[in-house]
Formats: sequence, C-alpha cells, structure tokens
Amino acid sequence: DVQYADIDYMVRQLDFTLSPRFAGLPALINNMQEEGMRFILILDPAISGNETDYPAFQRGLEKDVFIKWPNTNDIIYAKWDAFSPVSTPDFFLLLVQIYRAYAALPDFFRSATIEWWAREITEVYSNPYNASKSLKFDGLWIDMNEPASFVNGAVGGCRNQELNFPPYVPQLGSRSAGLSFKTICMEGQQILPDGSPVSHYNVHNLYGWSQTKPTLDILRNLTKERGIVVTRSTYPSSGRWSGHWLGDNTAAWNQLDKSIIDEKMILMPPAPIASIKKYSSLNAEGFFSFSPVQRQDPVAWNSTFEDISRNVLNIRYTLLPYLYTLMYEASAHGSTVVRPLLHEFVEDKMTWEIYRQFLWGPALLISPVLEQGAVAVNAYLPNARWYDYHTDEYIGFRGQFRNLPSPLEHINLHIRGGYILAQQSPANTTFY
Repeated sequence: DVQYADIDYMVRQLDFTLSPRFAGLPALINNMQEEGMRFILILDPAISGNETDYPAFQRGLEKDVFIKWPNTNDIIYAKWDAFSPVSTPDFFLLLVQIYRAYAALPDFFRSATIEWWAREITEVYSNPYNASKSLKFDGLWIDMNEPASFVNGAVGGCRNQELNFPPYVPQLGSRSAGLSFKTICMEGQQILPDGSPVSHYNVHNLYGWSQTKPTLDILRNLTKERGIVVTRSTYPSSGRWSGHWLGDNTAAWNQLDKSIIDEKMILMPPAPIASIKKYSSLNAEGFFSFSPVQRQDPVAWNSTFEDISRNVLNIRYTLLPYLYTLMYEASAHGSTVVRPLLHEFVEDKMTWEIYRQFLWGPALLISPVLEQGAVAVNAYLPNARWYDYHTDEYIGFRGQFRNLPSPLEHINLHIRGGYILAQQSPANTTFY
C-alpha cells in the first residue's frame, strides 16, 4: 500500500534534493498512485552547511531559522571550505555533524522557521525549476529529530558544564558525555513563539514535537488530503498529529519479542496507523505495518514464501475494517489499538507479565512464533470463550497455557466470544 523512501533518494543525504540515481522516482510515485498506492518521503531536520550551492541552507540563513549559541564569546568556531560562521557574524550557529556534513538545526518554535520549512517542502512537491522532478508524496516521515547528531553536543564541543552535566544525569548511552550525548549542546539558544529566548536544555524533549504539527499542516495544505506524518521523536500530545516510529532494528529473531512491545507503544491513542519496522518475520509479518526495507520482501524468496506471505497479508486485508474501526475509536474516544492481554483481563494476574502475545482491540488474540525453528507456541488464553480464527472451532479451554501447533504457514489467531469483527473481501491494496 505504501512505499517509504529513506535518505537514499537524496543527493548526499541533503534534504529537498533528488539524486540522479533516482531520476525515475517521480514517475514511479505517479504510477503507484494510479494503482491506489501511496508514497512517503523521509526528511531530516539538520541542514548541511558544507555545500557551495545549497538553497535550503542559504535561505535558512537569510530567514534566521537555525539554533545558535547563546553567547558569541563562547563560540568554538568550526571552519571548513564552504562556510565559516566567522564570515557571517549575524549567524552564530551551533553546528552538529550529520553523516559527513557540518549541519545547522532549524528552531521549529519560530514562525520564520515554519515558513522556511513550508517553502522547502513545497518545492519538493512541486519543483518550480523542473516539473519532472516533482515528488508528489502522500505523507512525510520525519527522522533524526531528537535532535540527533553524530558528535556529542557540537562540532568543537560544548561550553556550558552546568547544563550539559547537571547534578543528576539519567541513564544515557554514555554518562561521560553528559546530556549532549549524540544530540546538541544544552546551551543552544532557541526562541519561543512569544520572542523570548530559551536554552535547548529546557525544550529538548519538545524538538520533535515542535516539528510535527507544522509538518502535518504543510502536508495537508499541499495534498489537500488527510495525509500522515510519522516521527521518530514524540512528546505527549504528538499522537494528535503523527504516528511514531522507533528507529532502525534488524531482521533478527531476537528482535521480534521487542517488536511486540514497540507495536503496542507505537499505536498509542490517538495515533493513526504508522508503525514502521525494518524487518520481517515470516509467522508474524501480516500483523506488523511496515514490510522490510532490504531484499526480504516475498518475491525475493521462493514461491513457498510468496504463497505464505500472500495468505497472511490477505488475512490482514480481510480484517482492515476491524483494525480501522479500532483506529477510529482510539482517535475519537481514546483507547488502545494493539494492546497487551492485561488491558482486557486486568484481574487475571497471569496476563500481567505476558508480552509475547497481543490483542487487536478486545477481540483478536495473536500468538506469533518468535523463535527460530519453533513449530509450536506456548500461548495463554485468558478466561473467555475463544474460537480459532481459521476454522471457527471453539477451543474448549480458558485461563490456561497450551502448546499450539505453529507450522511455518500458520499464525495462531483466536477470536474472543461475544464480539463482532467487521471484515471485507481482500484485494491488492486498501484502495481497491
């Protein structure tokens, strides 16, 4: 249904550019949309300053959209051939490193930044210089917005010990790096909408949040549709505007049980459907929302894998009315979509520690294979009437663990008695 394009489509990971290697991407997007499918592009917030001709950076300088140092006397100037802050005294930028570039970070609290961000995104959607390069995306995937940096703090390091090494430092990837571990210096200065300056220390957790709603507004203005934004960094209330993805994971068996926990957190109320996964599990893939990024898609394997995947995905398409109903209820009234067993059976202490099974809503129990080579699943069926999804047969036991046969082509699905699951005939896409 949806193709996500990661940073590979860009020129040297530069936002708002299209690599010559992806010259056919605009036509591909158009062709997919004609078939009722959708296309989502990724954008990172950091804007490279290494380029000799990069309009997004130059216009950002002109509009004064980037995070700066609070005190020019404390600046450690980072000089390189294309650009030096010393040569532009009005812009004392706090520079991070993203991939191989020294980059500036937009301050999304500023209205000028939102206007600049809108212009750059608009020119990707409708290229004013070459219409054949327009990328008519349906959604946007915003990444690296913790904000991330490949160096701790800034190019040249941070200066404010008190903010970067406060008395209490939470558990981080490296406590020796302080709060600026793989992000920007805490003394970076941002400007709130009322014009008052604030240190990044006080708004760090709001960086992705501040980028999300403006991105959705821009998207909807361009596409004239509901659209979707998926963001890696969220904060309470982000779910009003976006889905949440958790970063890269791998196609490894030991990541599958973690993925169930991730899935339940990603589909937080009232988020839209937007859980991105970079792996595929044969026995569970039909119940995760993002198919693999590398050549692990069904047609890259053999016909047996194709047939199994097709059957699993047809089940998912059959159940979309039920899933979408849960999404609507979460959005309108507040609830969970993918939920742990304890949400439905809170008085059953056996459910409190179960994380290798999950529910769609109150009524569909999913017990996936999570271990390589396993041909059975030790599944718990709480105290309710349960029916096999595939055969409609009553299971005949409740409140017990049972070893359920799980051959390669089979996912254990059970329907809870007393509930209605809206269904439909499957097709190749949700459009059809």
